[in-house]
Amino acid sequence: MKQNYDVIVVGAGPAGATLAYELAKKGIGVLLLEKEKLPRYKCCAGGLTNKTVKLLDFDISEVVEDVVYEVSFTFNLGTPYLGQHSQPLIYTVMRDAFDYFLVQKAQQLGAALMDGQKVMQVEVSADGVEIATADNIFRSRFVVGADGAYSVVARELGIGRDREYVAGIESEIAVSDDELAKWKSRVQMDLGCVPGGYAWVFPKRNHLSIGVGCLTSKARQLSRHHHKFLDSLSIGNYTITRSSGHLIPTCTKERPVWQDKALLLGDAAGLADPLTGEGIYNAILSAQLAAPVIENSLAHGKVQLEEYQEAVDEKITPELRTARVLSKFFIRFPHLAFEMLKRREGTWRTGCGLMTGELQYTDIKKGAGGFKGVFNLLFRT
Repeated sequence: MKQNYDVIVVGAGPAGATLAYELAKKGIGVLLLEKEKLPRYKCCAGGLTNKTVKLLDFDISEVVEDVVYEVSFTFNLGTPYLGQHSQPLIYTVMRDAFDYFLVQKAQQLGAALMDGQKVMQVEVSADGVEIATADNIFRSRFVVGADGAYSVVARELGIGRDREYVAGIESEIAVSDDELAKWKSRVQMDLGCVPGGYAWVFPKRNHLSIGVGCLTSKARQLSRHHHKFLDSLSIGNYTITRSSGHLIPTCTKERPVWQDKALLLGDAAGLADPLTGEGIYNAILSAQLAAPVIENSLAHGKVQLEEYQEAVDEKITPELRTARVLSKFFIRFPHLAFEMLKRREGTWRTGCGLMTGELQYTDIKKGAGGFKGVFNLLFRT
């Protein structure tokens, strides 16, 4: 395999694979470097909102585990509120299959992949970028960090700071066929049983994905809360087939997502939703924002990656800023959020709009007359 490319993308998750797909579609020489051998298991609830799926220009049905039309909400494991919608809200996937599916889409268009290659060093010079793994040295005109919460690219080049992390514990749970059928097309979310966070159940084809998450500052008892939530579900005899933890990075304030000949995508850029912890939507969107900027820079023979920062600041940053303010309130007053859901008919419709992409956080803020209006609604509940 050749060692020189137009662009090297570090990390073959949704952000990196999407960027490789978009660049290869334009005939740009792109290499995906992935430290694990693919396909690889990824600790994740595996829920793709409808708005996320709409970003993609190809069908993903072959890797969809279940299609969700209902969400059951509880507060501190109490009586549920069941929200239903006529259109799909969430598609559940296993991340090993979904991520590899995206990588294969990129490969079909000409993107190169080298997995099992952990990046050790990244150096940027006037001549381009040099990337060293344990086995090889690769060179390119640009490098992209799509390598998650512990981004080597961000660390090596000193891009970005001021992050806050959400800690999560996720378990894959085998249950009886009868029990599995009860969860078909339905997600459960609990507010309140995890201080500073929430718990969830996502249905898959042959099992349930059950987890808990909260700010790392409140995560000391997270494992205990996970077991408590599991016991509360009354799912009969079950087997934990896999369990692991992960961190989701969110920015506490605006930060640079590029530097010189490098840029960051998705979790590497801290673009996860501070309210829900969902990261795949902004991972894919950031890749799609980066692709034309890189293409333009290559076409004109000069570095113009600041245009990517401008695109992120226009399309993503306002949403993150609004979600960050809302998350601080909901973390402190989850009971008010649940009461608003139960008592105000429009709350569920708003949630559906967020999942389908018909609404954004900034639309909610604007419609309520700013944050003050949102908070007034909550406190009048």
